[in-house]
Amino acid sequence: MEEPLRPFLNEARQRWLLVLLTAFTFLFLLGSRALNEPDEGRYSEIAREMIVTGDWVVPHLWYLPHLDKPPLTYWLVAVSMKWFGQNEWALRLPLALAGLSGVWAAFLLGSLLGGRRAGFWSAVILQSSLLYFAMARMLTTDMFLTQFTAWAVHFFWRSWLAATSGIGNRKSGIVLWNLAGWAAIALGFLAKGPIALAVPLLALAAVAVFRLKIFKAKKLLWGGLAGGFALFLVLTLPWFLAVFRRVPQSAHYMILGQVAGHLLGTTIKNRKGGPFYFFAILAVGLLPWTFLLGWLWRRAHWHGLDEKSKGAWLLLNVWVFFPFALFSFSEAKLPAYILPIFPALAVMLAWRFFSGKPAAASAPKWAWQVCLAGAVLLPTVFPWLLKYAFRDALPARMTWQTPAAVGTAVVALWLARNRRPPTVAAFAAGLALLGFFATVAEIPPFETSLRDNQTLKPLGQTLRERVHPGDAVVCWGKFPEGLPFYAGAAMSATNRPYLGDMDLTQVPFEFPGNRQRLGDRLLPDENALVRLLSKKNRVWIVGFGDTVERFEQAHQATPLDLVTNVGQWKLFVSR
Repeated sequence: MEEPLRPFLNEARQRWLLVLLTAFTFLFLLGSRALNEPDEGRYSEIAREMIVTGDWVVPHLWYLPHLDKPPLTYWLVAVSMKWFGQNEWALRLPLALAGLSGVWAAFLLGSLLGGRRAGFWSAVILQSSLLYFAMARMLTTDMFLTQFTAWAVHFFWRSWLAATSGIGNRKSGIVLWNLAGWAAIALGFLAKGPIALAVPLLALAAVAVFRLKIFKAKKLLWGGLAGGFALFLVLTLPWFLAVFRRVPQSAHYMILGQVAGHLLGTTIKNRKGGPFYFFAILAVGLLPWTFLLGWLWRRAHWHGLDEKSKGAWLLLNVWVFFPFALFSFSEAKLPAYILPIFPALAVMLAWRFFSGKPAAASAPKWAWQVCLAGAVLLPTVFPWLLKYAFRDALPARMTWQTPAAVGTAVVALWLARNRRPPTVAAFAAGLALLGFFATVAEIPPFETSLRDNQTLKPLGQTLRERVHPGDAVVCWGKFPEGLPFYAGAAMSATNRPYLGDMDLTQVPFEFPGNRQRLGDRLLPDENALVRLLSKKNRVWIVGFGDTVERFEQAHQATPLDLVTNVGQWKLFVSR
Protein backbone atom coordinates (compact mmCIF):
# COMPACT_ATOMS: atom_id res chain seq x y z
CA MET A 1 0.00 0.00 0.00
CA GLU A 2 1.02 3.59 -0.58
CA GLU A 3 2.35 5.59 2.34
CA PRO A 4 -0.38 7.96 3.59
CA LEU A 5 0.10 11.71 3.37
CA ARG A 6 1.28 13.35 6.57
CA PRO A 7 -0.85 16.16 8.02
CA PHE A 8 1.59 18.90 6.97
CA LEU A 9 1.38 17.65 3.37
CA ASN A 10 -2.31 18.25 2.78
CA GLU A 11 -3.42 19.20 -0.71
CA ALA A 12 -3.07 22.97 -0.31
CA ARG A 13 0.39 22.75 1.27
CA GLN A 14 1.50 20.24 -1.32
CA ARG A 15 0.69 22.70 -4.06
CA TRP A 16 2.50 25.56 -2.35
CA LEU A 17 5.49 23.32 -1.72
CA LEU A 18 5.53 22.36 -5.38
CA VAL A 19 5.26 25.99 -6.55
CA LEU A 20 8.14 27.11 -4.31
CA LEU A 21 10.30 24.11 -5.20
CA THR A 22 9.74 24.57 -8.93
CA ALA A 23 10.45 28.31 -8.85
CA PHE A 24 13.64 27.68 -6.88
CA THR A 25 14.71 24.87 -9.22
CA PHE A 26 14.57 26.98 -12.35
CA LEU A 27 15.52 30.46 -11.07
CA PHE A 28 18.26 29.88 -8.48
CA LEU A 29 21.82 30.54 -9.80
CA LEU A 30 20.35 31.16 -13.25
CA GLY A 31 22.89 33.82 -14.21
CA SER A 32 25.90 32.44 -12.35
CA ARG A 33 27.53 31.00 -15.46
CA ALA A 34 28.81 32.87 -18.52
CA LEU A 35 27.64 31.97 -22.03
CA ASN A 36 29.15 28.83 -23.50
CA GLU A 37 30.16 28.31 -27.12
CA PRO A 38 28.76 27.70 -29.59
CA ASP A 39 25.01 27.50 -28.92
CA GLU A 40 24.54 29.98 -26.09
CA GLY A 41 26.88 32.49 -27.69
CA ARG A 42 25.12 32.19 -31.05
CA TYR A 43 21.53 32.49 -29.75
CA SER A 44 22.42 35.41 -27.49
CA GLU A 45 24.23 37.30 -30.22
CA ILE A 46 21.36 36.82 -32.67
CA ALA A 47 18.92 38.18 -30.08
CA ARG A 48 21.22 41.13 -29.35
CA GLU A 49 21.46 41.98 -33.05
CA MET A 50 17.67 41.97 -33.31
CA ILE A 51 17.63 44.76 -30.74
CA VAL A 52 20.56 46.66 -32.27
CA THR A 53 19.37 46.50 -35.88
CA GLY A 54 15.64 46.66 -35.21
CA ASP A 55 15.12 43.76 -37.63
CA TRP A 56 12.91 41.22 -35.84
CA VAL A 57 12.00 39.30 -38.99
CA VAL A 58 15.30 37.98 -40.37
CA PRO A 59 17.68 36.64 -37.68
CA HIS A 60 21.28 37.79 -38.16
CA LEU A 61 24.53 36.43 -36.74
CA TRP A 62 27.44 38.84 -37.03
CA TYR A 63 25.06 40.90 -39.18
CA LEU A 64 24.70 38.08 -41.71
CA PRO A 65 21.41 36.19 -42.33
CA HIS A 66 21.19 33.10 -40.11
CA LEU A 67 18.19 30.85 -40.78
CA ASP A 68 19.17 27.56 -39.17
CA LYS A 69 16.17 27.81 -36.82
CA PRO A 70 12.81 29.62 -36.75
CA PRO A 71 12.78 32.85 -34.72
CA LEU A 72 10.73 32.26 -31.56
CA THR A 73 13.73 31.57 -29.31
CA TYR A 74 15.50 34.71 -30.52
CA TRP A 75 12.35 36.79 -30.03
CA LEU A 76 11.85 35.63 -26.45
CA VAL A 77 15.50 36.18 -25.51
CA ALA A 78 15.56 39.61 -27.16
CA VAL A 79 12.41 40.72 -25.30
CA SER A 80 13.90 39.54 -22.01
CA MET A 81 17.12 41.41 -22.79
CA LYS A 82 15.23 44.62 -23.54
CA TRP A 83 13.40 44.36 -20.22
CA PHE A 84 16.19 43.16 -17.92
CA GLY A 85 19.43 44.19 -19.63
CA GLN A 86 22.27 42.46 -21.45
CA ASN A 87 23.24 39.86 -18.87
CA GLU A 88 23.23 36.08 -18.49
CA TRP A 89 20.28 36.03 -16.09
CA ALA A 90 18.05 37.90 -18.54
CA LEU A 91 19.14 35.68 -21.43
CA ARG A 92 18.29 32.48 -19.61
CA LEU A 93 15.06 33.71 -18.01
CA PRO A 94 12.83 32.68 -20.98
CA LEU A 95 14.50 29.29 -20.89
CA ALA A 96 13.86 28.87 -17.17
CA LEU A 97 10.23 29.91 -17.63
CA ALA A 98 9.92 27.35 -20.43
CA GLY A 99 11.26 24.67 -18.09
CA LEU A 100 8.78 25.75 -15.42
CA SER A 101 5.99 25.75 -18.01
CA GLY A 102 6.84 22.18 -19.03
CA VAL A 103 6.64 21.08 -15.40
CA TRP A 104 3.24 22.75 -15.09
CA ALA A 105 1.99 20.91 -18.19
CA ALA A 106 3.27 17.61 -16.77
CA PHE A 107 1.53 18.35 -13.46
CA LEU A 108 -1.81 18.98 -15.16
CA LEU A 109 -1.54 15.94 -17.43
CA GLY A 110 -0.42 13.70 -14.58
CA SER A 111 -3.31 14.92 -12.43
CA LEU A 112 -5.74 14.29 -15.27
CA LEU A 113 -4.53 10.73 -15.82
CA GLY A 114 -3.60 9.48 -12.36
CA GLY A 115 -5.01 11.91 -9.83
CA ARG A 116 -3.57 14.62 -7.61
CA ARG A 117 -0.60 12.64 -6.31
CA ALA A 118 0.38 11.53 -9.78
CA GLY A 119 0.35 15.18 -10.87
CA PHE A 120 2.52 16.20 -7.93
CA TRP A 121 5.09 13.50 -8.63
CA SER A 122 5.05 14.16 -12.37
CA ALA A 123 6.27 17.67 -11.61
CA VAL A 124 8.84 16.53 -9.04
CA ILE A 125 10.29 13.76 -11.23
CA LEU A 126 10.56 16.01 -14.28
CA GLN A 127 12.38 18.91 -12.62
CA SER A 128 14.75 16.60 -10.73
CA SER A 129 15.81 14.69 -13.88
CA LEU A 130 19.39 15.56 -14.81
CA LEU A 131 18.93 16.34 -18.51
CA TYR A 132 15.78 18.42 -17.99
CA PHE A 133 17.42 20.41 -15.19
CA ALA A 134 20.57 20.99 -17.26
CA MET A 135 18.79 22.02 -20.46
CA ALA A 136 16.63 24.51 -18.54
CA ARG A 137 19.91 26.40 -18.01
CA MET A 138 21.42 25.95 -21.46
CA LEU A 139 20.22 28.45 -24.06
CA THR A 140 19.01 26.32 -26.99
CA THR A 141 15.67 25.71 -28.69
CA ASP A 142 15.09 22.30 -27.10
CA MET A 143 13.43 23.39 -23.88
CA PHE A 144 10.98 25.60 -25.77
CA LEU A 145 10.08 22.67 -28.02
CA THR A 146 9.66 20.42 -24.98
CA GLN A 147 7.21 22.69 -23.17
CA PHE A 148 5.08 23.27 -26.28
CA THR A 149 4.99 19.53 -27.02
CA ALA A 150 3.80 18.85 -23.47
CA TRP A 151 1.08 21.50 -23.72
CA ALA A 152 -0.06 20.29 -27.14
CA VAL A 153 -0.46 16.71 -25.89
CA HIS A 154 -2.28 17.92 -22.78
CA PHE A 155 -4.72 20.07 -24.78
CA PHE A 156 -5.36 17.32 -27.34
CA TRP A 157 -6.07 14.82 -24.59
CA ARG A 158 -8.57 17.22 -22.99
CA SER A 159 -10.26 17.63 -26.36
CA TRP A 160 -10.31 13.85 -26.85
CA LEU A 161 -11.87 13.29 -23.43
CA ALA A 162 -14.51 15.89 -24.13
CA ALA A 163 -15.37 14.23 -27.44
CA THR A 164 -15.40 10.62 -26.19
CA SER A 165 -16.34 10.70 -22.52
CA GLY A 166 -18.87 13.48 -22.31
CA ILE A 167 -16.55 15.62 -20.18
CA GLY A 168 -17.31 19.17 -21.20
CA ASN A 169 -19.43 17.76 -24.01
CA ARG A 170 -20.35 21.09 -25.59
CA LYS A 171 -18.87 21.29 -29.07
CA SER A 172 -17.42 24.70 -28.35
CA GLY A 173 -15.35 23.25 -25.50
CA ILE A 174 -14.06 20.40 -27.68
CA VAL A 175 -13.07 22.84 -30.41
CA LEU A 176 -11.33 25.24 -28.03
CA TRP A 177 -9.16 22.49 -26.49
CA ASN A 178 -8.30 21.30 -29.97
CA LEU A 179 -7.36 24.79 -31.15
CA ALA A 180 -5.24 25.30 -28.04
CA GLY A 181 -3.32 22.15 -28.97
CA TRP A 182 -2.72 23.44 -32.49
CA ALA A 183 -1.59 26.82 -31.12
CA ALA A 184 0.99 25.01 -28.95
CA ILE A 185 2.15 23.06 -32.01
CA ALA A 186 2.53 26.31 -33.97
CA LEU A 187 4.66 27.86 -31.22
CA GLY A 188 6.79 24.71 -31.06
CA PHE A 189 7.18 24.83 -34.84
CA LEU A 190 8.36 28.45 -34.62
CA ALA A 191 10.91 27.35 -32.03
CA LYS A 192 12.32 24.16 -33.56
CA GLY A 193 10.55 23.16 -36.76
CA PRO A 194 8.59 20.11 -38.02
CA ILE A 195 9.28 17.81 -35.05
CA ALA A 196 6.83 19.98 -33.06
CA LEU A 197 4.11 19.01 -35.52
CA ALA A 198 4.92 15.31 -35.76
CA VAL A 199 5.05 14.16 -32.13
CA PRO A 200 1.67 15.37 -30.76
CA LEU A 201 -0.24 14.46 -33.91
CA LEU A 202 1.18 10.93 -34.11
CA ALA A 203 0.45 10.37 -30.42
CA LEU A 204 -3.15 11.49 -30.88
CA ALA A 205 -3.49 9.50 -34.11
CA ALA A 206 -2.43 6.33 -32.30
CA VAL A 207 -5.19 6.83 -29.73
CA ALA A 208 -7.74 7.58 -32.45
CA VAL A 209 -6.90 4.35 -34.28
CA PHE A 210 -6.96 2.39 -31.02
CA ARG A 211 -10.43 3.64 -30.03
CA LEU A 212 -11.93 4.50 -33.40
CA LYS A 213 -14.77 1.98 -33.06
CA ILE A 214 -16.25 3.73 -30.03
CA PHE A 215 -15.62 7.23 -31.31
CA LYS A 216 -18.96 8.65 -32.46
CA ALA A 217 -17.85 12.14 -33.41
CA LYS A 218 -15.75 11.37 -36.47
CA LYS A 219 -17.00 14.43 -38.34
CA LEU A 220 -15.99 16.59 -35.42
CA LEU A 221 -12.55 14.93 -35.43
CA TRP A 222 -11.94 15.73 -39.09
CA GLY A 223 -13.39 19.19 -38.68
CA GLY A 224 -11.10 19.82 -35.72
CA LEU A 225 -8.07 18.71 -37.74
CA ALA A 226 -8.99 21.02 -40.60
CA GLY A 227 -9.68 23.99 -38.35
CA GLY A 228 -6.60 23.37 -36.25
CA PHE A 229 -4.33 23.08 -39.27
CA ALA A 230 -5.75 26.35 -40.59
CA LEU A 231 -4.88 28.03 -37.28
CA PHE A 232 -1.39 26.48 -37.47
CA LEU A 233 -0.86 28.02 -40.92
CA VAL A 234 -2.16 31.41 -39.79
CA LEU A 235 0.35 31.45 -36.91
CA THR A 236 3.41 30.10 -38.74
CA LEU A 237 3.20 31.01 -42.43
CA PRO A 238 3.55 34.82 -42.17
CA TRP A 239 7.10 34.68 -40.83
CA PHE A 240 8.26 32.07 -43.36
CA LEU A 241 6.72 33.96 -46.28
CA ALA A 242 8.28 37.22 -45.11
CA VAL A 243 11.72 35.62 -44.88
CA PHE A 244 11.40 33.81 -48.20
CA ARG A 245 10.49 37.12 -49.83
CA ARG A 246 13.32 39.11 -48.25
CA VAL A 247 16.22 36.62 -48.36
CA PRO A 248 17.07 34.89 -51.66
CA GLN A 249 17.47 31.09 -51.51
CA SER A 250 16.20 30.95 -47.93
CA ALA A 251 13.36 28.53 -48.75
CA HIS A 252 15.71 26.04 -50.40
CA TYR A 253 18.18 26.34 -47.53
CA MET A 254 15.63 25.91 -44.74
CA ILE A 255 13.59 23.08 -46.28
CA LEU A 256 16.22 20.98 -48.02
CA GLY A 257 19.29 22.07 -46.13
CA GLN A 258 18.07 22.11 -42.55
CA VAL A 259 15.05 19.78 -42.31
CA ALA A 260 15.89 17.08 -44.86
CA GLY A 261 19.64 17.55 -44.46
CA HIS A 262 19.62 16.86 -40.73
CA LEU A 263 17.54 13.71 -41.10
CA LEU A 264 19.63 12.35 -43.98
CA GLY A 265 22.95 13.44 -42.53
CA THR A 266 23.97 15.57 -45.51
CA THR A 267 24.45 18.72 -43.43
CA ILE A 268 25.74 17.17 -40.20
CA LYS A 269 28.68 18.90 -38.54
CA ASN A 270 30.21 16.91 -35.66
CA ARG A 271 26.90 15.36 -34.55
CA LYS A 272 27.55 11.72 -35.30
CA GLY A 273 26.56 8.86 -33.01
CA GLY A 274 25.75 5.16 -33.12
CA PRO A 275 22.25 3.63 -33.01
CA PHE A 276 22.51 3.18 -29.21
CA TYR A 277 23.61 6.76 -28.57
CA PHE A 278 20.34 7.84 -26.98
CA PHE A 279 20.12 4.80 -24.73
CA ALA A 280 23.16 6.15 -22.90
CA ILE A 281 21.75 9.69 -22.92
CA LEU A 282 18.45 8.46 -21.47
CA ALA A 283 20.21 6.40 -18.79
CA VAL A 284 22.22 9.39 -17.60
CA GLY A 285 19.68 12.11 -18.35
CA LEU A 286 16.83 10.53 -16.39
CA LEU A 287 18.91 10.13 -13.22
CA PRO A 288 18.01 9.51 -10.47
CA TRP A 289 14.86 7.84 -11.84
CA THR A 290 16.47 5.69 -14.53
CA PHE A 291 16.27 2.46 -12.56
CA LEU A 292 12.48 2.59 -12.39
CA LEU A 293 12.20 2.13 -16.15
CA GLY A 294 12.63 -1.62 -15.79
CA TRP A 295 9.25 -1.83 -14.03
CA LEU A 296 7.44 0.81 -16.07
CA TRP A 297 6.29 -1.42 -18.92
CA ARG A 298 4.65 -4.57 -17.51
CA ARG A 299 1.87 -6.64 -19.05
CA ALA A 300 -0.02 -6.87 -15.76
CA HIS A 301 -0.12 -3.08 -15.54
CA TRP A 302 -1.56 -2.81 -19.06
CA HIS A 303 -4.24 -5.41 -18.37
CA GLY A 304 -5.23 -3.58 -15.18
CA LEU A 305 -6.14 -0.40 -17.06
CA ASP A 306 -9.61 0.46 -18.28
CA GLU A 307 -10.18 1.43 -21.91
CA LYS A 308 -9.81 5.16 -21.34
CA SER A 309 -6.60 4.66 -19.37
CA LYS A 310 -5.23 2.34 -22.04
CA GLY A 311 -5.73 5.11 -24.58
CA ALA A 312 -3.82 7.55 -22.36
CA TRP A 313 -1.02 5.04 -21.76
CA LEU A 314 -0.75 4.51 -25.51
CA LEU A 315 -0.64 8.27 -26.04
CA LEU A 316 2.30 8.61 -23.65
CA ASN A 317 4.14 5.65 -25.16
CA VAL A 318 3.94 7.02 -28.70
CA TRP A 319 5.10 10.37 -27.34
CA VAL A 320 8.17 8.62 -25.92
CA PHE A 321 9.04 6.03 -28.54
CA PHE A 322 8.50 7.96 -31.78
CA PRO A 323 11.08 10.74 -31.22
CA PHE A 324 13.44 8.30 -29.49
CA ALA A 325 13.38 5.97 -32.51
CA LEU A 326 13.44 8.84 -35.03
CA PHE A 327 16.57 10.40 -33.62
CA SER A 328 18.23 7.05 -32.95
CA PHE A 329 18.08 6.29 -36.68
CA SER A 330 18.83 9.87 -37.74
CA GLU A 331 22.38 10.84 -38.62
CA ALA A 332 22.21 13.97 -36.45
CA LYS A 333 22.63 13.31 -32.74
CA LEU A 334 22.86 15.65 -29.78
CA PRO A 335 21.82 14.81 -26.19
CA ALA A 336 19.03 17.39 -26.08
CA TYR A 337 17.22 15.92 -29.09
CA ILE A 338 15.30 13.50 -26.84
CA LEU A 339 14.45 16.13 -24.22
CA PRO A 340 10.79 16.34 -25.43
CA ILE A 341 10.15 12.78 -24.22
CA PHE A 342 10.99 13.64 -20.61
CA PRO A 343 7.58 15.12 -19.61
CA ALA A 344 5.94 11.94 -20.93
CA LEU A 345 8.32 9.73 -18.98
CA ALA A 346 7.75 11.76 -15.81
CA VAL A 347 3.97 11.41 -16.16
CA MET A 348 4.27 7.68 -16.85
CA LEU A 349 6.49 7.09 -13.81
CA ALA A 350 4.24 9.15 -11.55
CA TRP A 351 1.06 7.51 -12.84
CA ARG A 352 2.57 4.04 -12.53
CA PHE A 353 4.06 4.33 -9.05
CA PHE A 354 2.37 7.25 -7.27
CA SER A 355 -1.27 7.35 -8.37
CA GLY A 356 -2.47 5.59 -5.23
CA LYS A 357 -3.94 2.72 -7.22
CA PRO A 358 -2.69 -0.87 -6.86
CA ALA A 359 0.30 -1.31 -9.20
CA ALA A 360 0.94 -4.82 -10.46
CA ALA A 361 4.60 -5.83 -10.29
CA SER A 362 5.64 -2.57 -8.64
CA ALA A 363 9.35 -1.76 -8.45
CA PRO A 364 11.14 -3.72 -5.69
CA LYS A 365 12.57 -1.98 -2.66
CA TRP A 366 16.14 -2.23 -3.89
CA ALA A 367 15.28 -0.32 -7.09
CA TRP A 368 14.12 2.65 -5.01
CA GLN A 369 17.34 2.42 -3.01
CA VAL A 370 19.34 2.51 -6.23
CA CYS A 371 17.43 5.65 -7.27
CA LEU A 372 18.40 7.21 -3.96
CA ALA A 373 22.05 6.33 -4.51
CA GLY A 374 21.86 7.65 -8.07
CA ALA A 375 20.76 11.03 -6.74
CA VAL A 376 24.33 11.78 -5.60
CA LEU A 377 26.05 10.36 -8.68
CA LEU A 378 26.71 13.73 -10.33
CA PRO A 379 28.51 15.41 -7.39
CA THR A 380 30.37 12.13 -6.86
CA VAL A 381 31.86 11.94 -10.36
CA PHE A 382 32.07 15.65 -11.25
CA PRO A 383 35.54 16.22 -9.71
CA TRP A 384 36.87 13.25 -11.68
CA LEU A 385 35.33 14.56 -14.88
CA LEU A 386 37.13 17.85 -14.33
CA LYS A 387 40.40 16.17 -13.55
CA TYR A 388 40.55 13.58 -16.33
CA ALA A 389 38.21 14.84 -19.06
CA PHE A 390 39.26 18.50 -18.83
CA ARG A 391 42.66 17.82 -17.25
CA ASP A 392 42.29 20.56 -14.71
CA ALA A 393 43.93 20.73 -11.33
CA LEU A 394 41.24 20.55 -8.66
CA PRO A 395 40.90 23.06 -5.82
CA ALA A 396 41.63 21.52 -2.44
CA ARG A 397 37.97 21.70 -1.40
CA MET A 398 36.90 19.58 -4.37
CA THR A 399 39.24 16.72 -3.50
CA TRP A 400 36.89 15.95 -0.60
CA GLN A 401 33.73 16.14 -2.67
CA THR A 402 33.64 12.52 -3.83
CA PRO A 403 34.05 10.96 -0.35
CA ALA A 404 31.56 13.50 1.05
CA ALA A 405 29.01 12.60 -1.63
CA VAL A 406 29.52 8.88 -1.01
CA GLY A 407 29.11 9.44 2.72
CA THR A 408 25.89 11.39 2.09
CA ALA A 409 24.57 8.50 0.01
CA VAL A 410 25.37 6.00 2.77
CA VAL A 411 23.61 8.12 5.41
CA ALA A 412 20.59 8.64 3.15
CA LEU A 413 20.33 4.93 2.40
CA TRP A 414 20.49 4.13 6.11
CA LEU A 415 17.81 6.71 6.98
CA ALA A 416 15.54 5.43 4.18
CA ARG A 417 16.13 1.72 4.80
CA ASN A 418 12.64 1.08 6.20
CA ARG A 419 10.79 3.81 4.36
CA ARG A 420 8.13 3.35 1.73
CA PRO A 421 8.68 4.38 -1.91
CA PRO A 422 7.17 7.91 -1.68
CA THR A 423 9.53 8.81 1.16
CA VAL A 424 12.54 7.31 -0.59
CA ALA A 425 11.56 9.18 -3.75
CA ALA A 426 11.34 12.45 -1.79
CA PHE A 427 14.86 11.83 -0.45
CA ALA A 428 16.08 11.11 -3.99
CA ALA A 429 14.51 14.24 -5.51
CA GLY A 430 15.90 16.48 -2.77
CA LEU A 431 19.40 15.04 -2.96
CA ALA A 432 19.40 15.17 -6.76
CA LEU A 433 18.48 18.86 -6.82
CA LEU A 434 21.08 19.68 -4.15
CA GLY A 435 23.70 17.85 -6.20
CA PHE A 436 22.69 19.67 -9.37
CA PHE A 437 22.94 23.07 -7.69
CA ALA A 438 26.29 22.21 -6.13
CA THR A 439 27.61 21.35 -9.59
CA VAL A 440 26.21 24.56 -11.12
CA ALA A 441 27.96 26.58 -8.41
CA GLU A 442 31.26 24.80 -9.15
CA ILE A 443 31.32 25.38 -12.91
CA PRO A 444 32.27 29.11 -13.23
CA PRO A 445 35.98 28.71 -12.31
CA PHE A 446 36.33 26.09 -15.07
CA GLU A 447 34.38 27.85 -17.81
CA THR A 448 37.43 28.42 -20.00
CA SER A 449 38.50 24.76 -19.66
CA LEU A 450 35.54 23.30 -21.55
CA ARG A 451 37.44 23.19 -24.84
CA ASP A 452 35.09 23.86 -27.74
CA ASN A 453 32.27 24.69 -25.30
CA GLN A 454 34.18 27.21 -23.25
CA THR A 455 33.00 30.77 -22.65
CA LEU A 456 34.46 33.70 -24.58
CA LYS A 457 33.51 36.26 -21.92
CA PRO A 458 37.06 37.11 -20.69
CA LEU A 459 38.30 37.46 -24.25
CA GLY A 460 35.38 39.66 -25.28
CA GLN A 461 35.81 41.88 -22.23
CA THR A 462 39.50 42.35 -23.02
CA LEU A 463 38.66 43.43 -26.57
CA ARG A 464 36.00 45.82 -25.31
CA GLU A 465 38.45 47.47 -22.93
CA ARG A 466 41.54 47.65 -25.15
CA VAL A 467 40.44 48.08 -28.75
CA HIS A 468 40.38 51.74 -29.85
CA PRO A 469 38.80 53.42 -32.89
CA GLY A 470 40.85 52.71 -35.99
CA ASP A 471 42.08 49.32 -34.74
CA ALA A 472 41.30 46.23 -36.82
CA VAL A 473 40.12 42.92 -35.34
CA VAL A 474 40.82 39.57 -37.03
CA CYS A 475 39.34 36.19 -36.06
CA TRP A 476 41.66 33.44 -37.26
CA GLY A 477 41.34 29.66 -37.24
CA LYS A 478 37.76 29.28 -35.95
CA PHE A 479 34.57 31.31 -35.88
CA PRO A 480 33.91 32.60 -32.31
CA GLU A 481 30.13 32.78 -32.55
CA GLY A 482 29.25 34.64 -29.34
CA LEU A 483 32.29 36.93 -29.12
CA PRO A 484 30.52 40.16 -30.23
CA PHE A 485 28.04 39.76 -27.37
CA TYR A 486 30.83 40.53 -24.89
CA ALA A 487 33.10 42.65 -27.11
CA GLY A 488 30.95 45.78 -27.18
CA ALA A 489 31.95 48.47 -29.67
CA ALA A 490 35.08 46.50 -30.65
CA MET A 491 32.85 44.37 -32.90
CA SER A 492 29.75 45.96 -34.38
CA ALA A 493 27.85 46.52 -37.61
CA THR A 494 30.14 49.46 -38.44
CA ASN A 495 33.31 47.81 -37.13
CA ARG A 496 33.09 44.26 -38.42
CA PRO A 497 36.09 41.99 -37.86
CA TYR A 498 38.04 40.20 -40.56
CA LEU A 499 37.69 36.41 -40.77
CA GLY A 500 40.24 33.94 -42.08
CA ASP A 501 41.58 30.36 -42.04
CA MET A 502 38.13 28.91 -41.24
CA ASP A 503 35.95 26.05 -42.42
CA LEU A 504 33.75 27.69 -45.05
CA THR A 505 31.13 24.91 -44.82
CA GLN A 506 30.04 25.89 -41.30
CA VAL A 507 28.34 28.86 -39.60
CA PRO A 508 28.04 31.55 -40.91
CA PHE A 509 29.51 30.76 -44.32
CA GLU A 510 27.21 27.88 -45.28
CA PHE A 511 24.19 30.11 -45.79
CA PRO A 512 23.93 31.08 -49.50
CA GLY A 513 25.38 34.50 -50.19
CA ASN A 514 27.08 35.07 -46.83
CA ARG A 515 30.60 34.79 -48.23
CA GLN A 516 29.76 37.47 -50.75
CA ARG A 517 28.15 39.63 -48.05
CA LEU A 518 31.42 39.57 -46.10
CA GLY A 519 33.30 41.11 -49.03
CA ASP A 520 36.89 42.03 -48.19
CA ARG A 521 36.27 41.06 -44.53
CA LEU A 522 36.79 37.42 -45.53
CA LEU A 523 40.55 36.97 -45.85
CA PRO A 524 41.24 34.35 -48.55
CA ASP A 525 44.72 33.29 -47.36
CA GLU A 526 47.65 34.10 -45.09
CA ASN A 527 49.03 36.65 -47.54
CA ALA A 528 45.90 38.74 -47.07
CA LEU A 529 46.57 38.78 -43.32
CA VAL A 530 50.19 39.76 -43.94
CA ARG A 531 49.03 42.73 -46.02
CA LEU A 532 46.60 43.77 -43.28
CA LEU A 533 49.37 43.60 -40.67
CA SER A 534 51.66 45.74 -42.84
CA LYS A 535 49.33 48.71 -42.52
CA LYS A 536 49.92 51.39 -39.91
CA ASN A 537 46.84 50.77 -37.78
CA ARG A 538 46.98 48.30 -34.89
CA VAL A 539 45.60 44.79 -35.53
CA TRP A 540 44.15 42.47 -32.89
CA ILE A 541 44.01 38.77 -33.76
CA VAL A 542 41.68 36.33 -32.00
CA GLY A 543 43.12 32.87 -32.69
CA PHE A 544 41.99 29.35 -31.90
CA GLY A 545 44.55 26.81 -30.66
CA ASP A 546 47.99 27.26 -32.22
CA THR A 547 46.76 28.67 -35.54
CA VAL A 548 48.27 32.12 -34.96
CA GLU A 549 51.59 30.72 -33.76
CA ARG A 550 51.85 28.65 -36.95
CA PHE A 551 51.11 31.75 -39.00
CA GLU A 552 53.76 33.72 -37.13
CA GLN A 553 56.38 31.00 -37.71
CA ALA A 554 55.64 31.03 -41.43
CA HIS A 555 55.77 34.83 -41.61
CA GLN A 556 58.47 35.94 -39.17
CA ALA A 557 58.51 39.44 -40.62
CA THR A 558 55.16 40.08 -38.94
CA PRO A 559 55.80 39.56 -35.19
CA LEU A 560 52.87 39.56 -32.78
CA ASP A 561 52.54 39.96 -29.03
CA LEU A 562 50.40 37.59 -26.97
CA VAL A 563 47.96 39.63 -24.91
CA THR A 564 45.94 36.91 -23.16
CA ASN A 565 45.30 33.19 -23.28
CA VAL A 566 41.72 32.13 -22.49
CA GLY A 567 41.29 28.37 -22.72
CA GLN A 568 41.54 27.29 -26.35
CA TRP A 569 41.54 30.90 -27.54
CA LYS A 570 44.35 33.47 -27.63
CA LEU A 571 44.47 37.20 -28.27
CA PHE A 572 47.42 38.76 -30.10
CA VAL A 573 48.21 42.33 -31.12
CA SER A 574 50.54 43.61 -33.82
CA ARG A 575 53.68 45.41 -32.72
